[in-house]
Amino acid sequence: MLISNSISRIINYFKRHGVRATLDRAELSLRRLFSAGRMVIYYHDFPTDSFPLPLDSLPTDLSVQRKNRQEEIEQQDLDRIVNYWNPELARRQLEERFKAGASLWLIRCEGQVAGYGWTLAGRTMRSYFVPFGSDDVHLFDFLVFPEYRGRRVNPTLVSYILAALTQEGKSRAYIEAAEWNQAELKSLGRTTFHLLGRARKTAFLGRTIVEWRTEQMQNVRSGTEQNIS
Repeated sequence: MLISNSISRIINYFKRHGVRATLDRAELSLRRLFSAGRMVIYYHDFPTDSFPLPLDSLPTDLSVQRKNRQEEIEQQDLDRIVNYWNPELARRQLEERFKAGASLWLIRCEGQVAGYGWTLAGRTMRSYFVPFGSDDVHLFDFLVFPEYRGRRVNPTLVSYILAALTQEGKSRAYIEAAEWNQAELKSLGRTTFHLLGRARKTAFLGRTIVEWRTEQMQNVRSGTEQNIS
């Protein structure tokens, strides 16, 4: 099933974006493979961390919307989101995430959807690197469409979400990026997130084992099985 889904995603991506973009995507996949699945994990504490972007000070050409149900998404926006990669898998993910209580945040540039990101409070969709409290929030699966990249759309969206969530009495937010994804790491460096550490996780006999690359883990909460390397 995993191989079949991967092939399907590659074919769909090729049909939509052409040879050059597909080759670039393949190069990123190789970099991801050689990084051995290592992720860079960040945290943000509410409300002690400051916000560089108050809710009422978005650039005039940008706006953000929060969607808690698929029915709230306009059809043209839904089509743009699901058709970017693999429609079947994307629709399945949308249904799964909304059912779990996740929110989809859309950022618009001059009225057009430029990117999006997800948040889920009190839990994560999959096992995570650290234990989650009821007031913790996971930010995940952010994407900026190619024509809007390089315009600081992603850090603007992340900062806006943090500013919005601080009004909801949350405790801590987490976000992560693949170690090979330098563009995403650079983008997160423009936000108020702090580095927690670099790690990878594996599943073994129904348990999640987290292997950290750094010993400077004073911000990691107890309760997660950890190996330090």
